[in-house]
Parts: sequence; C-alpha cells; structure tokens
Amino acid sequence: MEMPVELSARIFQLGVLVVDDSPVQRQVAAAMLRSMGIQPLYEAVDGVDALRLLRVLQPQPAVILLDLEMPGMDGIETAQQLVEEENCPGLLFASGADAGILQAVASMAEALGLPLLGTLRKPLEFAALHQALARYEWVLSRGQHAEPLPSIEQAVLSQAIVERRIRPYYQPKIRLADGVVTGLEALARWPDENGAMIAPCRFIDVAERHRLIDALTLLVLDQVLQDLVHWHASGFYPTVAINISAPSLSGRGFGQAIIERVTAAGIVPVALVLEITESALVGDLAAALATLGRLRMKGFGLSIDDYGTGFSSMQQLSRLPFTELKLDGSFVRHSPQKWQLRTILEAALSMGQRLGLRTVAEGVETQEELALLRRLGCEYAQGYLLARPMPAHELLPWLQREQPRLQTICQQAAEEGD
Repeated sequence: MEMPVELSARIFQLGVLVVDDSPVQRQVAAAMLRSMGIQPLYEAVDGVDALRLLRVLQPQPAVILLDLEMPGMDGIETAQQLVEEENCPGLLFASGADAGILQAVASMAEALGLPLLGTLRKPLEFAALHQALARYEWVLSRGQHAEPLPSIEQAVLSQAIVERRIRPYYQPKIRLADGVVTGLEALARWPDENGAMIAPCRFIDVAERHRLIDALTLLVLDQVLQDLVHWHASGFYPTVAINISAPSLSGRGFGQAIIERVTAAGIVPVALVLEITESALVGDLAAALATLGRLRMKGFGLSIDDYGTGFSSMQQLSRLPFTELKLDGSFVRHSPQKWQLRTILEAALSMGQRLGLRTVAEGVETQEELALLRRLGCEYAQGYLLARPMPAHELLPWLQREQPRLQTICQQAAEEGD
C-alpha cells in the first residue's frame, strides 16, 4: 500500500507536542508545523516536562516530535517512559546524531511497540517532516501500540475446527519480472459470529499448546486442495504455500497425512510449498528433518520462512533441501531509507541466487521498496502494496481486475530500479 500524502484530520484536531531543549529548534519546528496548518502546538524542554504535559493535556496531542539529545531526561529515556502511558501519541524522533544511532533508536521504539512515525535529521526539512506526519494513520492502523487481546479458550478453538469455521485466505505472490501472480500463501482466518476476524495470534499458540495444531493445519490443507481443484478447472495453476508449525514436524504421522490428502485430491505435490520458520527446526531436529526430507522427496516445495530473524539461518539452509528463501518483512520495511537493511537484503538475495533458491520478499508496502527489491534481484514479492489476503471466491475476479495494475507497478519498479 502506498504511503498517504495528506495529513490526518486528527493531527489538525489534536496538534503536536515539540520536545527540544533548544528554544531555536522548537521555534523552527513550530513554524514548519504552523505553515502546514497544524494547531494546537505544545512545547516541552525535556522528557520530564513532556510527560507532565501529556498527563494534564486533554485530549492529548496526536504526535510527539522528540529530540534525542537533551539534558536531564533525553529522548531515549522518554520513549521508554512512554511505554508505560495508557495511550501513546505517534512518535517522531529528531536529532543531529549519526544515522546509525537514529536507526538503532528507531529499532528500539518499534521493539517497544511504540507507534513510530519515523526519524528526522536536524536541521529539520519541511518535506521530510510532512512526509513523516503523513504516516500517522497508517502507523496507528498497524496496531503497534494496542494491548494484546486475550487468547481463545481451548474448547472454543476445538469446536471451531470441528465445525470447519477456520478457513484459508490467500495472499498472492507476484513475479517481479512481469507482474504475474504465480503463487499464493494460505493464511488461517477465523471470522466470528459478527464477521470480524479473530486474530491468528489469539489461537495459533493455543492450538500448539493443546495439540490441536495438526488438526488445524490439515483443515486448512483440505480447503486449499479443494480450491486448487477449482482453480485448475478454471485454467489457473498457482503454487500454494502453507505454514507448518514446529510441533507438527515432530509427529511421524503428520507428513503421511499430508501425502495421503494431496494424493486423494489428485493434486501434484509440486503445487504445494511448505513454509517452515527457523524456530520450527530448534526442537526435535531429527524428527523434523525426517518429516521434511520425506515430503521434499515426494515433490513438495520447502520454503525457509522469515529468513534472517532466527539464530541459525545459514545452518538450516545447509541441512535441508529448501527450494525457496523467504525474506522477513522486517528487512524489507524501511530498506530504501536504511543502508544496513539494504546490505542485509542484498547479501541474502545473493546467497539465495547462488544456492538456486526462489527468493520471495514479504511485507512489501511501498513502490519504493518494490523498486529496490527488483534492483537487488528478488524474484517474487507479496505485501499490501500488491494484494491483501482474500477468500478463495474473490481471487479469480480480483486477478482479472488487478492483473494490469500489477504489471504496471512491476514495470515501474523495473524502470525506477535501473
């Protein structure tokens, strides 16, 4: 999805708090914000002053523009304190510090779950400030600052599996060379009685803890196979990736159950890609290697998912006959702006290419990210810029409607990457 260019109405309604020990820097920032039409504006001289203001202002400002280097409570400590606040405004760091320090602080804020709009170098530039503020609704919609929801009870989840109320939604994978949809990732989705989705984080862990994960995965697989039969009859032959959990790999019967179901459906194993996270290979390694080795021997694709987020990425690549390397979205996000992330992406893609693996980047949300991936040689991509997950019945109409758009943005990415 493209970044917005218009500022949120909430910013104009609630205003911005500028936190900086320099009166001149506060005046410069305030002047830029006023020229954007933003009122009200608040000022604080350090973190202590800012936290005091936040606790008395009603309503609170929409955004905090926070200097890093201040006497007393600096910007880093202030950000740590903001975690304890009931509602944290959008956070925007500003500093003359080295770019590496700014990136480290940004990573800290994201790890703390703060709604980070971005980082700005001093002296402030109007365009950069406006662009960062334009991210407000997008960042808050990602729910980084929301309280975790309670887990689903085991009995409720078990009943949902029996009643087949959990079903796959499909997020397309696009070939960057020409914008063609060649694959899909099946994601477990559970609509409640009102049609709202129950977040996977509320039931996947429950399924793993209470030995329901095999039944849940096979339920998704059964529906994927039905959808593949329908799509094949319509002339659409995608590969479909299914996420496999660590506990499932430890059981001897799980791999056989997959083989039997795929055979019975008349689907060739090459149409299925089994996505395995690095953490899935940390437990009973021997059993996991046996299960995955057998499935690969039958023709199933194997993808190492969230590559680079674990502790043993390269070791796992040497142990199993993977066919695909999937780069985690945390390396894609902000990669055009952060040279460290670009370096990691380039190294991972180069290694994947040398090993003869398909390379897939997930979490692609901007045209700029897509152009960078294209330039670095990534073959496939998925993310909200390209398509959101959707139920099976929507996929073919979406494909007919959106294929020209996908081809256009991939062509633009190629031109921008040259």
